[in-house]
Amino acid sequence: MVDDKKRDLFLRQKDMLDKFLERGAISQSQYDKSYGDLVVKMGMEEVARQLEQEKK
Repeated sequence: MVDDKKRDLFLRQKDMLDKFLERGAISQSQYDKSYGDLVVKMGMEEVARQLEQEKK
């Protein structure tokens, strides 16, 4: 189980990356790299999988 504060921080940082991508501030490849690094460094693999499932 992931700590709620850590999960909230991860989601805020992901949201920031999403907005950068939407506005063209970063490329898709930059987004993919940054998001992947964020997931691994914060240990949010489980949360990332849940987010992917929600998108489907």
